[in-house]
Amino acid sequence: MNAPTRHRGRRRAWQVARLVVTAALVAFVLHQAGLFSTGGRSEFVQVLKGVDLYYLALSFAVSVAMNLVSSYKWYVLLASRRLHVSLSKLFALYYIGKFFNLFLPTGMGGDVARVYHLGRITGANAESLASVFLERFTGMITLTVVSAVAVLVSLREYDIPIITNSLLLCVAMTAVVIWMILDQRPLRAVSRLLSSRVASLNGLLAKVERIHDAIRAYKDTPGTLWYAFAISLVFYFLAVVNVWVSALAFSSEVDFLTVLVAVPAIMLIMNLPISIGGIGLMEAAYTIIFTAFGYSSPLALSTALLIRLKTLVDGLIGALFYLARGEGRPRPSSSGT
Repeated sequence: MNAPTRHRGRRRAWQVARLVVTAALVAFVLHQAGLFSTGGRSEFVQVLKGVDLYYLALSFAVSVAMNLVSSYKWYVLLASRRLHVSLSKLFALYYIGKFFNLFLPTGMGGDVARVYHLGRITGANAESLASVFLERFTGMITLTVVSAVAVLVSLREYDIPIITNSLLLCVAMTAVVIWMILDQRPLRAVSRLLSSRVASLNGLLAKVERIHDAIRAYKDTPGTLWYAFAISLVFYFLAVVNVWVSALAFSSEVDFLTVLVAVPAIMLIMNLPISIGGIGLMEAAYTIIFTAFGYSSPLALSTALLIRLKTLVDGLIGALFYLARGEGRPRPSSSGT
Protein backbone atom coordinates (compact mmCIF):
# COMPACT_ATOMS: atom_id res chain seq x y z
CA MET A 1 0.00 0.00 0.00
CA ASN A 2 1.50 3.36 -1.07
CA ALA A 3 1.70 6.48 1.12
CA PRO A 4 -1.28 8.40 -0.43
CA THR A 5 -3.50 5.33 0.01
CA ARG A 6 -2.44 4.92 3.64
CA HIS A 7 -3.07 8.60 4.24
CA ARG A 8 -6.58 8.38 2.78
CA GLY A 9 -7.23 5.28 4.86
CA ARG A 10 -6.16 6.99 8.07
CA ARG A 11 -8.23 10.07 7.25
CA ARG A 12 -11.30 7.93 6.52
CA ALA A 13 -10.81 6.01 9.76
CA TRP A 14 -10.54 9.29 11.69
CA GLN A 15 -13.74 10.58 10.07
CA VAL A 16 -15.59 7.37 10.94
CA ALA A 17 -14.30 7.58 14.52
CA ARG A 18 -15.51 11.17 14.85
CA LEU A 19 -18.89 10.19 13.42
CA VAL A 20 -19.21 7.40 16.00
CA VAL A 21 -18.17 9.75 18.81
CA THR A 22 -20.65 12.39 17.60
CA ALA A 23 -23.50 9.87 17.58
CA ALA A 24 -22.51 8.60 21.04
CA LEU A 25 -22.41 12.14 22.45
CA VAL A 26 -25.84 12.97 21.01
CA ALA A 27 -27.26 9.76 22.48
CA PHE A 28 -25.66 10.57 25.85
CA VAL A 29 -27.18 14.05 25.92
CA LEU A 30 -30.64 12.84 24.92
CA HIS A 31 -30.48 10.12 27.57
CA GLN A 32 -29.33 12.52 30.29
CA ALA A 33 -32.13 14.95 29.40
CA GLY A 34 -34.65 12.12 29.61
CA LEU A 35 -35.81 12.55 26.03
CA PHE A 36 -36.11 8.81 25.47
CA SER A 37 -39.08 8.77 27.86
CA THR A 38 -42.48 10.44 27.61
CA GLY A 39 -42.10 12.12 30.99
CA GLY A 40 -38.65 13.44 30.13
CA ARG A 41 -39.83 14.87 26.84
CA SER A 42 -42.75 16.54 28.59
CA GLU A 43 -40.41 18.13 31.17
CA PHE A 44 -38.06 19.36 28.45
CA VAL A 45 -40.95 20.90 26.47
CA GLN A 46 -42.14 22.69 29.63
CA VAL A 47 -38.66 24.18 30.09
CA LEU A 48 -38.71 25.47 26.51
CA LYS A 49 -42.25 26.85 26.83
CA GLY A 50 -41.28 28.80 29.94
CA VAL A 51 -38.61 30.83 28.10
CA ASP A 52 -38.25 34.42 29.30
CA LEU A 53 -38.29 36.65 26.20
CA TYR A 54 -36.38 39.46 27.94
CA TYR A 55 -33.40 37.25 28.74
CA LEU A 56 -33.69 35.62 25.32
CA ALA A 57 -33.29 38.99 23.61
CA LEU A 58 -30.50 39.99 26.03
CA SER A 59 -28.71 36.75 25.21
CA PHE A 60 -28.64 37.61 21.51
CA ALA A 61 -27.38 41.12 22.32
CA VAL A 62 -24.50 39.70 24.39
CA SER A 63 -23.50 37.48 21.45
CA VAL A 64 -23.19 40.53 19.23
CA ALA A 65 -21.04 42.22 21.87
CA MET A 66 -18.75 39.16 22.02
CA ASN A 67 -18.27 39.22 18.25
CA LEU A 68 -17.56 42.94 18.37
CA VAL A 69 -14.91 42.48 21.10
CA SER A 70 -13.19 39.74 19.08
CA SER A 71 -13.27 41.91 15.97
CA TYR A 72 -11.73 44.78 17.93
CA LYS A 73 -8.89 42.54 19.14
CA TRP A 74 -8.27 41.55 15.52
CA TYR A 75 -8.27 45.26 14.59
CA VAL A 76 -5.69 46.03 17.29
CA LEU A 77 -3.38 43.24 16.13
CA LEU A 78 -3.56 44.37 12.50
CA ALA A 79 -3.04 48.03 13.37
CA SER A 80 0.16 47.15 15.26
CA ARG A 81 1.53 45.78 11.95
CA ARG A 82 0.42 48.91 10.08
CA LEU A 83 -2.39 47.10 8.31
CA HIS A 84 -5.29 49.50 8.59
CA VAL A 85 -8.65 47.85 7.99
CA SER A 86 -11.79 49.43 9.41
CA LEU A 87 -13.39 47.82 12.44
CA SER A 88 -16.70 47.60 10.59
CA LYS A 89 -15.11 45.57 7.77
CA LEU A 90 -13.38 43.26 10.24
CA PHE A 91 -16.69 42.87 12.09
CA ALA A 92 -18.28 41.77 8.81
CA LEU A 93 -15.38 39.39 8.07
CA TYR A 94 -15.73 37.91 11.53
CA TYR A 95 -19.36 37.06 10.80
CA ILE A 96 -18.37 35.71 7.38
CA GLY A 97 -16.03 33.35 9.21
CA LYS A 98 -18.99 32.22 11.32
CA PHE A 99 -20.89 31.50 8.12
CA PHE A 100 -18.13 29.31 6.70
CA ASN A 101 -17.84 27.48 10.02
CA LEU A 102 -21.36 26.16 9.49
CA PHE A 103 -20.48 23.90 6.57
CA LEU A 104 -16.71 23.55 6.33
CA PRO A 105 -15.44 20.28 7.85
CA THR A 106 -13.52 21.75 10.79
CA GLY A 107 -13.95 24.59 13.23
CA MET A 108 -10.98 26.28 11.57
CA GLY A 109 -12.80 26.68 8.26
CA GLY A 110 -14.06 30.10 9.21
CA ASP A 111 -10.53 31.22 10.05
CA VAL A 112 -9.37 30.13 6.58
CA ALA A 113 -12.16 32.21 5.06
CA ARG A 114 -11.16 35.21 7.19
CA VAL A 115 -7.53 34.89 6.11
CA TYR A 116 -8.50 34.64 2.45
CA HIS A 117 -10.80 37.66 2.44
CA LEU A 118 -8.49 39.78 4.59
CA GLY A 119 -5.61 38.89 2.27
CA ARG A 120 -7.63 40.19 -0.66
CA ILE A 121 -8.14 43.47 1.16
CA THR A 122 -4.58 44.01 2.39
CA GLY A 123 -2.55 42.13 -0.23
CA ALA A 124 -0.46 40.84 2.70
CA ASN A 125 -1.39 37.21 3.07
CA ALA A 126 1.26 36.23 5.59
CA GLU A 127 0.37 39.10 7.92
CA SER A 128 -3.34 38.37 7.45
CA LEU A 129 -2.85 34.77 8.53
CA ALA A 130 -0.64 35.84 11.44
CA SER A 131 -3.31 38.25 12.71
CA VAL A 132 -6.05 35.60 12.61
CA PHE A 133 -3.76 33.10 14.32
CA LEU A 134 -2.84 35.54 17.09
CA GLU A 135 -6.47 36.59 17.54
CA ARG A 136 -7.29 32.95 18.16
CA PHE A 137 -4.17 31.97 20.08
CA THR A 138 -4.21 34.84 22.57
CA GLY A 139 -7.76 33.75 23.33
CA MET A 140 -6.63 30.16 23.82
CA ILE A 141 -3.87 31.20 26.23
CA THR A 142 -6.32 33.37 28.18
CA LEU A 143 -8.86 30.52 28.31
CA THR A 144 -6.17 28.17 29.61
CA VAL A 145 -5.22 30.57 32.41
CA VAL A 146 -8.83 31.36 33.32
CA SER A 147 -9.70 27.66 33.29
CA ALA A 148 -6.77 26.82 35.55
CA VAL A 149 -7.95 29.41 38.06
CA ALA A 150 -11.52 28.10 37.85
CA VAL A 151 -10.36 24.50 38.37
CA LEU A 152 -8.27 25.46 41.41
CA VAL A 153 -11.16 27.41 42.90
CA SER A 154 -13.65 24.55 42.47
CA LEU A 155 -11.36 21.52 42.89
CA ARG A 156 -12.25 20.79 46.51
CA GLU A 157 -15.97 20.74 45.85
CA TYR A 158 -16.10 19.52 42.25
CA ASP A 159 -13.46 17.06 41.07
CA ILE A 160 -14.48 16.28 37.47
CA PRO A 161 -11.81 14.28 35.58
CA ILE A 162 -12.85 15.46 32.11
CA ILE A 163 -12.24 19.07 33.15
CA THR A 164 -8.81 18.35 34.63
CA ASN A 165 -7.77 16.20 31.67
CA SER A 166 -9.00 18.79 29.14
CA LEU A 167 -7.05 21.48 30.99
CA LEU A 168 -3.85 19.40 31.00
CA LEU A 169 -4.22 18.72 27.26
CA CYS A 170 -4.85 22.40 26.59
CA VAL A 171 -1.79 23.41 28.65
CA ALA A 172 0.41 20.92 26.78
CA MET A 173 -0.81 22.02 23.35
CA THR A 174 -0.45 25.70 24.22
CA ALA A 175 3.09 25.17 25.52
CA VAL A 176 4.12 23.34 22.34
CA VAL A 177 2.72 26.08 20.10
CA ILE A 178 4.43 28.83 22.12
CA TRP A 179 7.73 26.94 21.88
CA MET A 180 7.37 26.55 18.11
CA ILE A 181 6.61 30.26 17.76
CA LEU A 182 9.53 31.49 19.88
CA ASP A 183 12.11 28.93 18.74
CA GLN A 184 12.91 28.93 15.02
CA ARG A 185 15.00 25.75 15.16
CA PRO A 186 12.16 23.17 14.87
CA LEU A 187 10.73 24.78 11.73
CA ARG A 188 14.17 25.22 10.17
CA ALA A 189 15.07 21.59 10.88
CA VAL A 190 11.84 20.35 9.29
CA SER A 191 12.31 22.67 6.32
CA ARG A 192 15.86 21.44 5.70
CA LEU A 193 14.75 17.82 5.96
CA LEU A 194 11.80 18.18 3.59
CA SER A 195 13.51 20.44 1.06
CA SER A 196 16.41 18.00 0.72
CA ARG A 197 14.02 15.14 0.02
CA VAL A 198 11.13 16.78 -1.85
CA ALA A 199 12.29 19.74 -3.94
CA SER A 200 8.72 20.53 -5.03
CA LEU A 201 7.92 21.59 -1.46
CA ASN A 202 10.43 24.46 -1.46
CA GLY A 203 7.83 27.04 -2.46
CA LEU A 204 5.39 25.93 0.21
CA LEU A 205 8.11 25.81 2.87
CA ALA A 206 9.16 29.36 1.97
CA LYS A 207 5.55 30.52 2.51
CA VAL A 208 5.39 28.74 5.86
CA GLU A 209 8.60 30.49 6.95
CA ARG A 210 7.17 33.88 5.93
CA ILE A 211 4.05 33.18 7.96
CA HIS A 212 6.18 32.08 10.91
CA ASP A 213 8.18 35.31 10.66
CA ALA A 214 4.96 37.34 10.53
CA ILE A 215 3.72 35.68 13.72
CA ARG A 216 7.07 36.12 15.48
CA ALA A 217 7.10 39.80 14.56
CA TYR A 218 4.44 40.42 17.20
CA LYS A 219 6.98 39.75 19.94
CA ASP A 220 8.51 43.12 19.03
CA THR A 221 5.30 44.81 20.18
CA PRO A 222 4.69 43.32 23.65
CA GLY A 223 2.29 46.12 24.52
CA THR A 224 -0.02 44.99 21.74
CA LEU A 225 0.07 41.40 22.96
CA TRP A 226 -0.72 42.39 26.55
CA TYR A 227 -3.58 44.54 25.27
CA ALA A 228 -4.83 41.57 23.25
CA PHE A 229 -4.80 39.44 26.41
CA ALA A 230 -6.75 42.13 28.25
CA ILE A 231 -9.34 42.18 25.46
CA SER A 232 -9.51 38.39 25.68
CA LEU A 233 -10.37 38.69 29.38
CA VAL A 234 -13.24 41.01 28.46
CA PHE A 235 -14.36 38.46 25.87
CA TYR A 236 -14.39 35.60 28.38
CA PHE A 237 -16.27 37.71 30.92
CA LEU A 238 -18.88 38.33 28.22
CA ALA A 239 -18.83 34.58 27.47
CA VAL A 240 -19.80 33.96 31.10
CA VAL A 241 -22.55 36.58 30.88
CA ASN A 242 -23.69 34.99 27.63
CA VAL A 243 -24.18 31.57 29.24
CA TRP A 244 -25.68 33.10 32.37
CA VAL A 245 -28.40 35.11 30.60
CA SER A 246 -29.04 32.21 28.19
CA ALA A 247 -29.67 29.94 31.20
CA LEU A 248 -31.77 32.63 32.89
CA ALA A 249 -34.04 32.54 29.86
CA PHE A 250 -35.13 29.09 31.09
CA SER A 251 -34.61 29.32 34.86
CA SER A 252 -34.42 32.28 37.23
CA GLU A 253 -32.41 30.28 39.77
CA VAL A 254 -29.10 30.20 37.88
CA ASP A 255 -26.33 31.75 39.99
CA PHE A 256 -23.78 34.02 38.27
CA LEU A 257 -20.82 32.96 40.42
CA THR A 258 -21.50 29.30 39.67
CA VAL A 259 -21.59 30.04 35.96
CA LEU A 260 -18.38 32.06 36.33
CA VAL A 261 -16.62 28.87 37.46
CA ALA A 262 -18.47 26.55 35.09
CA VAL A 263 -18.05 28.36 31.75
CA PRO A 264 -14.24 28.00 31.39
CA ALA A 265 -14.64 24.25 31.94
CA ILE A 266 -17.40 24.09 29.33
CA MET A 267 -15.29 26.00 26.81
CA LEU A 268 -12.31 23.74 27.45
CA ILE A 269 -14.34 20.62 26.70
CA MET A 270 -15.87 22.24 23.62
CA ASN A 271 -12.38 22.77 22.15
CA LEU A 272 -11.67 19.02 22.03
CA PRO A 273 -11.56 17.98 18.32
CA ILE A 274 -13.50 14.74 18.78
CA SER A 275 -16.87 15.37 17.14
CA ILE A 276 -18.04 16.62 13.76
CA GLY A 277 -18.64 20.36 13.92
CA GLY A 278 -18.78 20.15 17.70
CA ILE A 279 -22.20 18.49 17.39
CA GLY A 280 -23.02 16.67 20.60
CA LEU A 281 -19.80 17.80 22.25
CA MET A 282 -21.09 21.25 23.20
CA GLU A 283 -24.37 19.81 24.47
CA ALA A 284 -22.47 17.15 26.42
CA ALA A 285 -20.20 19.78 27.94
CA TYR A 286 -23.17 21.80 29.18
CA THR A 287 -24.89 18.66 30.47
CA ILE A 288 -21.82 17.36 32.34
CA ILE A 289 -20.88 20.71 33.89
CA PHE A 290 -24.40 21.98 34.68
CA THR A 291 -25.42 18.73 36.37
CA ALA A 292 -22.14 18.66 38.30
CA PHE A 293 -23.07 22.08 39.71
CA GLY A 294 -26.57 20.92 40.65
CA TYR A 295 -28.67 22.10 37.69
CA SER A 296 -31.01 19.87 35.71
CA SER A 297 -30.16 18.18 32.40
CA PRO A 298 -33.17 19.76 30.62
CA LEU A 299 -31.90 23.21 31.65
CA ALA A 300 -28.40 22.33 30.44
CA LEU A 301 -29.66 21.10 27.08
CA SER A 302 -31.99 24.09 26.64
CA THR A 303 -29.11 26.48 27.31
CA ALA A 304 -26.80 24.62 24.93
CA LEU A 305 -29.44 24.59 22.18
CA LEU A 306 -29.97 28.34 22.57
CA ILE A 307 -26.21 28.90 22.28
CA ARG A 308 -26.18 26.71 19.14
CA LEU A 309 -29.17 28.60 17.73
CA LYS A 310 -27.25 31.85 18.15
CA THR A 311 -24.31 30.30 16.29
CA LEU A 312 -26.65 29.51 13.41
CA VAL A 313 -28.01 33.06 13.47
CA ASP A 314 -24.44 34.41 13.41
CA GLY A 315 -23.81 32.21 10.37
CA LEU A 316 -26.89 33.56 8.61
CA ILE A 317 -25.78 37.13 9.32
CA GLY A 318 -22.36 36.17 7.97
CA ALA A 319 -24.03 34.86 4.82
CA LEU A 320 -25.67 38.25 4.31
CA PHE A 321 -22.34 40.02 4.80
CA TYR A 322 -20.73 37.57 2.37
CA LEU A 323 -23.33 38.24 -0.32
CA ALA A 324 -23.00 42.00 0.17
CA ARG A 325 -19.22 42.11 0.57
CA GLY A 326 -17.15 44.68 -1.30
CA GLU A 327 -13.50 43.96 -0.76
CA GLY A 328 -11.88 46.37 -3.15
CA ARG A 329 -8.59 45.79 -4.88
CA PRO A 330 -5.73 44.03 -3.15
CA ARG A 331 -2.89 46.23 -1.97
CA PRO A 332 0.53 45.16 -3.18
CA SER A 333 2.84 43.81 -0.49
CA SER A 334 6.20 42.10 -0.71
CA SER A 335 5.44 40.09 2.44
CA GLY A 336 2.36 38.30 1.13
CA THR A 337 2.39 34.60 0.29
